[in-house]
Amino acid sequence: MRGILKSVIIVLLSLTVLSCEKSVENRIVIWSSSSEFVQYVEYFNKTHKNTKAVLVYKDNPANSLPPAKDESAPDIIAGPWLRNNDTTKYFKSLQYMFDRKNLKEEAFYPQLLDAGKVHKKSYLLPFSFNLPVVIFSGENEKYVTNDYMLTLDEIKEIAGEFNKKIKGGRYTAMGFSPLNSSDFLYQVVKIYGADFHAENNSKIAYDEAKLMQATDYLKEWVTSKNTSAADEQDFAYRYLFMPDYRQVTSGRTLFSYTTTDRLFKILRDQDINIDFRWIVDNNQIQIEDSLMMIGIYRKTKNQSAAAEFITWLLDAANQKELLERKINMDLNTEQFGISDGFSSLIDVTEHILPLQYTQLLTNLPPAQMLTVPQKLPPRWENYKSIVLIPYLQSVVSGQEDEEILKISELEKELKKKVFD
Repeated sequence: MRGILKSVIIVLLSLTVLSCEKSVENRIVIWSSSSEFVQYVEYFNKTHKNTKAVLVYKDNPANSLPPAKDESAPDIIAGPWLRNNDTTKYFKSLQYMFDRKNLKEEAFYPQLLDAGKVHKKSYLLPFSFNLPVVIFSGENEKYVTNDYMLTLDEIKEIAGEFNKKIKGGRYTAMGFSPLNSSDFLYQVVKIYGADFHAENNSKIAYDEAKLMQATDYLKEWVTSKNTSAADEQDFAYRYLFMPDYRQVTSGRTLFSYTTTDRLFKILRDQDINIDFRWIVDNNQIQIEDSLMMIGIYRKTKNQSAAAEFITWLLDAANQKELLERKINMDLNTEQFGISDGFSSLIDVTEHILPLQYTQLLTNLPPAQMLTVPQKLPPRWENYKSIVLIPYLQSVVSGQEDEEILKISELEKELKKKVFD
């Protein structure tokens, strides 16, 4: 918290200076949902004499497009949910930045770079991303024979071996409880290829057959390994009321599901003996939906300065400086890596981050397996929490058919909601 306040004060001071310097040219307006951009803007301004940047925080920049009539238009936009038909039309092509060698395509994870292309031209550039993992206590490493990754089937079988009951049938240890993690339920749906994505007018479409296969798999997991949904719920009520990392270190459960941004915050803040494995299926690791992209607003009046900032930010040496500076100055160190995620630059993720997060030295994310999520609308998180997750919990819990909420009914409930 001290680091965040320090960064905010620094940027507020820099904005005050900028407002007083009426002659400053090439001022860049940046919209972002990432608090880390406070540090990036402050350091950019410190190291650039003729070009200055100001930050406008947007909780979800995609929802603010196009800008309101009485609002200053951005030059740069950085955030999740920008890769869909409703938002990409607001961005300029950035292909010239590669053609002129300002940026090098080979510096990026290729599948992430392709995710921001339209007709083979880059409109959005990848900035940071996170991955799903299962964590476990180092004291239980004997159960986990694979040193790097686990499939769903391996998690299921290993977790089942960990289960323990007392006389009367009550569980005192349960290797993993799918129903205890709504994020894990959704992860299985992604792995099975249910293919939730945005169609025209942000309508959500999906593969119903694959969705049913995913829920059937989860239902079978619950009943074959953990007896029933009721047994899982009873166990969770008794023992899984604590944070994920304490669940596994308590000895009550073997695995817990989390994501890399949360994992590395824990590993930095807590002196605990936990390990992790990537969740893989068919040689694919699903990147989290909140993949962060950056681009230049189509109606910018300051394209050259905006390109200068992006070129500076997407440079491995500069990101190394930013990471080191964050630690040396205690600036928001509770956030992981670059904007709370892995960098889209291969060199930063594979050679720089492991120096600060030593757990990566023995288990880097395998580049060839990373799989980009489908294009999703800006309000995807609302849809997921109000429609998809209740549906999955209802179906996997094995309620009677007439009691199971249908997706179509939940979508009607979503339309009644009014979001900011």
